[in-house]
Amino acid sequence: MTTDDIYVGEFIKPCTAQLAFEVGENLRWEDRREVEETTGLCATAAVLESYYRSSYSVFFRVPNGKTAGVAGVTPDNRIWMLCTQASEEYPHTFVREARRWLKSLPYEYLWNHADMRNESHIKLLKLLGFKFLRYYVINGVPLIEFMKLCVNR
Repeated sequence: MTTDDIYVGEFIKPCTAQLAFEVGENLRWEDRREVEETTGLCATAAVLESYYRSSYSVFFRVPNGKTAGVAGVTPDNRIWMLCTQASEEYPHTFVREARRWLKSLPYEYLWNHADMRNESHIKLLKLLGFKFLRYYVINGVPLIEFMKLCVNR
């Protein structure tokens, strides 16, 4: 499987640095808090760093044309997603598109951690079939490690 096989559609496209910057400037409060408190970087720098460290990244739009978020996977299978308020305007479309993208990824497994206070991301991870492994704290932030075994290969 190549990156040509990864799902793109009306609402999900390959990301650019400009789109990553736009999302970084407009993050949801919970996402901004998570990246700033765990990385020590300003939100925009954290989003751009994630974008540049990724093997592949995408941006999400919702039906009204607003940019809803960016996501990617790093070479060590670390999946990440950061969102704007627009992600909450069309939750069913957002989850459906995220699920399609996730199913098309060419990885045996995906993993990362999320801020346990970021309730919408915890809910999304559950809807996407991720399993929660352990709790820990980094820089005073309560995190939960998650993982998904992928059988798409």
